[in-house]
Amino acid sequence: MTSMPFRTSTIETFVATIASIAMLAIFAAPSRADDDSSILRFNRGTVEPAQLTLPANTQVKLQVTNAGDSAVEFESFELHRERVVQPGQTITVIIPRLAPGTYQFVDDFSHGAVKGEIVSR
Repeated sequence: MTSMPFRTSTIETFVATIASIAMLAIFAAPSRADDDSSILRFNRGTVEPAQLTLPANTQVKLQVTNAGDSAVEFESFELHRERVVQPGQTITVIIPRLAPGTYQFVDDFSHGAVKGEIVSR
């Protein structure tokens, strides 16, 4: 009977270890939305970065921030995306899995003066 508590304790320890490793893997996995490479920032006639590199064949949640004092319109004909961003607002634009290449975007409210590109590699 003395071997039974040891065996239960060993199994419980093993299960707890596996659960801990699984939780660590879940919470340690990088999130594209938290990565600076998935953020665009419009501000008074500029956009940073003007060239954004994203991984090919991977859906990305692109955070678009308007730090200026008037509305901007993130628009990309190639990506079929068009979203108005009010001053002080951050929106999420889902970028689908892109084939490698270059995709143009503009602030349509600037009549094309503010433009950039997304490079998928």
